[in-house]
Amino acid sequence: MLKQRRRRSKRIWYVALGVFIAVFLFSFLTQRFKNNSEVDAASTAGFDPGYIISDYQMGNYNSMSEADIQRFLTSKNSCPNTNYNYYQSLSASGKYTWHWANGHFVCLSEERFGDGEVIGSGDTAAHIIWQAAQDYRINPQVLIVLLQKETSLITDPIPNNGDYRKATGYGCPDTAPCSAQYYGFKNQIRKAASLFRTVLDGGWTNYPLGNNYVQYNPNAACGGSVVNIRSLATSALYRYTPYQPNAGALAAGYGTVYCGAYGNRNFYLYFEDWFGGIVESRAEWQDMQLPRVMSVDKTTLLINADDRVTTDVWLEQEENYYFTRKTTVFWGGEQQVCLQRKIDEGTNRCVLMDRLSDIVIDAKAIILPKAKDYEVEKWTCIVNLKNKSVECGKKAYSVGEVLNIKKIITIDKEVYLVVDGDYGILKARVEPKLYYQKIGPTLMKLKNNSHKYKGEEYQIVQDLEAKEDTFISITDKTIIEDKVFYRTTHDHDYGNNYIIPASDLSDSIFTQFLYPRNLELINSTSSINLDNGQVCHYYNEKVINRYTKKIRYNAEVYFQNEDEVNTNCVVKASELRETEYNFNENTPTSGFMSFQFPRNLKTKSDVYMINIKNGKTCNEFLRKNNTQKYNSKIMVNNIVFYRAEYNTGINSSCAVPANVLQEVN
Repeated sequence: MLKQRRRRSKRIWYVALGVFIAVFLFSFLTQRFKNNSEVDAASTAGFDPGYIISDYQMGNYNSMSEADIQRFLTSKNSCPNTNYNYYQSLSASGKYTWHWANGHFVCLSEERFGDGEVIGSGDTAAHIIWQAAQDYRINPQVLIVLLQKETSLITDPIPNNGDYRKATGYGCPDTAPCSAQYYGFKNQIRKAASLFRTVLDGGWTNYPLGNNYVQYNPNAACGGSVVNIRSLATSALYRYTPYQPNAGALAAGYGTVYCGAYGNRNFYLYFEDWFGGIVESRAEWQDMQLPRVMSVDKTTLLINADDRVTTDVWLEQEENYYFTRKTTVFWGGEQQVCLQRKIDEGTNRCVLMDRLSDIVIDAKAIILPKAKDYEVEKWTCIVNLKNKSVECGKKAYSVGEVLNIKKIITIDKEVYLVVDGDYGILKARVEPKLYYQKIGPTLMKLKNNSHKYKGEEYQIVQDLEAKEDTFISITDKTIIEDKVFYRTTHDHDYGNNYIIPASDLSDSIFTQFLYPRNLELINSTSSINLDNGQVCHYYNEKVINRYTKKIRYNAEVYFQNEDEVNTNCVVKASELRETEYNFNENTPTSGFMSFQFPRNLKTKSDVYMINIKNGKTCNEFLRKNNTQKYNSKIMVNNIVFYRAEYNTGINSSCAVPANVLQEVN
């Protein structure tokens, strides 16, 4: 009986202990998750793994003021836990620290944060969230939901320093410990906001727009599926948490299941429960009643009218654009008119109207240092520069007409010539009138790589590569703003205003021989004009000329004789050979000695008479067996020459080598 009483007493004690533990846990959990009634209210019916949140929502950084954020944090968690004994019990563990003040645990809504992991002094969480939202143009609601889905800090009544150091889970991969370099509440918030902004701005993401395979869990064996990601904001969430919920995780609401992943599911649920879920914003465009050209008064960024955020496209002060449509955007705390350029139609970009003013042509036009002539290249009509209307009935210009222009203006990045008050024509329809001086044709050599430009616009129309034997035939010269340019013979012939800077060309294309050389033609040939390939002179076989220059052209060496200097006429070096008749020009003709008796001699072969002054062939060509009376002789460079009686009579320096003559039988 006694044993039965003892057993009954033990059972009562165990039951009492179990009841105490259950009550304690119930009290603790209801305190820790107080105000988190969404656990029961959540629904995943509308969850779309490819479109978890819109770009507009993630970028809507003016959705809450700092005061709004503070009120929200307080409404979700007013730091209700006043159990000091529990605080002491937790603190005794020594692993983490909790903040106790004013008779209660200090939670996120009342905490202050310094740099690093400092808590208890510094900025409020509301300020840190708001400041990061402004600096990175990220919706503060996104940062609030991120805190909740990563560490439950929004609703946690007794957070510790370990929770704050990894507040947003930044630098905390699922397969490794958190990185200490990212510790600290402020650091975590700003790093997360920066990552989201990077992806929204088109930066790197491992889950770009389009089809991507996304796992259900860090364990690849749990599977996954292909997801068509349709917003950059959703791409940013997957870069942050690279998993999607499986069917079981979706059915579990805020609960857990085998092989589940909950980060992006919980983000969706908290955003749905706290801020109303996905909201699309699309600007409503209207045609301007008076489309017109306007000037930018102050350098500004274009705005994305759908997302209400700035783009990366700058409009510079004094630029002029044609605007055709308008919409309204909420900007700077108020509704403002936003105008869209014609060139931006089909996009969502616009510029605030208060950054613009109507154009005044005379005030915005650039006055040229001196008037320039422009020749109409294509038939064109005059344009009203204030509204870009084409008015052919007012004035049209024919091809070839020359306009004297004093002012130019740029509209929509296109240059217009101001021809009359508020009227002008597109500069692309005309060409600067260049006045050429003919200097050739003559050959010039490229000194370095260059370009062929279109007129004074310096628009590159052809690349020119400098090589050892790159020569260009030049015909014209022109001057633009005190700089000299050349036009090729080809462009001269076809009437093209294509020019090459004179600084890139050299007219010293021939190399001067150190000493002139008498060379003999191996075969009959012609000298060729390298400029145009035409024949300059025809030369017979064995003709000797004095060559003074050489040139390399198209991998071939050419020589130029002294009679063709100052032309581009040359002979291939391969068609010439050395001759023994390299005489001094100062050889006196008085050196001839008269024969005692004139002699009838005939030539053994065809031969040219040689000018003993320079070693060149004379015009007299003697056929084989040509018979003449010779009456004088001379020795030059150990070579004996006989002079015919006729040449002696006119004191000519032309004579015949004695070794090609023989007695007449």
